[in-house]
Amino acid sequence: MKKTSLFVIPSVPVWLDGDALAFDRKFYDGMLLYTQLWPGKVTCIMSITDTGLLEFGVVNKNVNEIPFECITLGKDKKVTAEQLKEASIVLASGDSHDQLHISTLCKNNGIKCVYVIEYIPETRYQIARLSTNNSVVRLRRYFYLWQFEQKRKAAFKIADGLQSNGTPAFYEYRKLSNTILYFDTRVGKDQGIRDDELEKRLAYLTEGNPLRLAFSGRLIRMKGADHLIQLAHALKKSNIRFIMTIYGIGELENEMRELIQTYKLEDLVTMKGAVDFYKELLPDIKKNVDLFVCFHRQSDPSCTYLETLSCGIPIVGYRNKAFEGLNEISEIGWGAELEDIQEVTRIIGYLDKNRTDIASRSRKSVLFARPHDFETTFQNRVTHLLSLLN
Repeated sequence: MKKTSLFVIPSVPVWLDGDALAFDRKFYDGMLLYTQLWPGKVTCIMSITDTGLLEFGVVNKNVNEIPFECITLGKDKKVTAEQLKEASIVLASGDSHDQLHISTLCKNNGIKCVYVIEYIPETRYQIARLSTNNSVVRLRRYFYLWQFEQKRKAAFKIADGLQSNGTPAFYEYRKLSNTILYFDTRVGKDQGIRDDELEKRLAYLTEGNPLRLAFSGRLIRMKGADHLIQLAHALKKSNIRFIMTIYGIGELENEMRELIQTYKLEDLVTMKGAVDFYKELLPDIKKNVDLFVCFHRQSDPSCTYLETLSCGIPIVGYRNKAFEGLNEISEIGWGAELEDIQEVTRIIGYLDKNRTDIASRSRKSVLFARPHDFETTFQNRVTHLLSLLN
């Protein structure tokens, strides 16, 4: 009997950095956990990219240091049956257009295939709409997306299973294959907030201090970063006492810094830039944040949600499908319609006067996040894969 072999084909690329391979840290940490949990060989197949190396969140490893096999593909090269011949089961990216042929390859060669899916059609159209103001270009992109959605559904029907990150993808595709729901996170069992840490932070709410708001992520329009300073300006005009800390970098950074000066928010808004997730971001927000502001316009299941909730921080933001899906399972925040900054301002004003509501949902956030820690999530996903083999 062939030894059980797991092949992982992610959507993220790998970089060549001299004699070493440079991996996205989040992906690399996941692969390390697969090697610990999987009862057999683990291999990944990754495309080499010539785009600039990420500024942070990268792991550099020589090939002989990597505890799993890594097969690299040249630019625009697709995975072939020959590369999969040793696989027992393949975990592929359903979001990647160039991987939709893999379920057919697997079926023709007696290999199990499972797709990981995050985005729903609505999210793809939202991204296309935000990416251009040219109506003709936008329509072409919509048609392109529609074509690949038909191919995606056909590929999923052939596959043996789906692993859906977030409720939007789960509800969109669950009828097409054997599907499980999971929530992406980088926070491990021992990294979430402890009960004593949470209660100490919640005591701050009873002392009449300004509310401490925060955002972390890429500073781009899809993530709603362009509305953060507008919110701060609206809160200031409404005489709501607050401070806001913004973590991250992106194309809007300079514009946001200029607006801080224009609105005279220097004493209220701090932009921290890129910080180490484990060494600085997690400890800081666990200790010093009361509410997380999330203006994500699209409905993708950002790991930001679970990582924030694991720190016991409820979320206030736009009601996209990903956020709404979480809120329907457990009351972990407050939502407003997309683009409605004034409603978010009103919500924060209400919470400033009703701080026990923040404390209540902070505790609910922790209770929801704890069963979905990094290790447990990966164990559930591995169990799903093994169940398909057995």
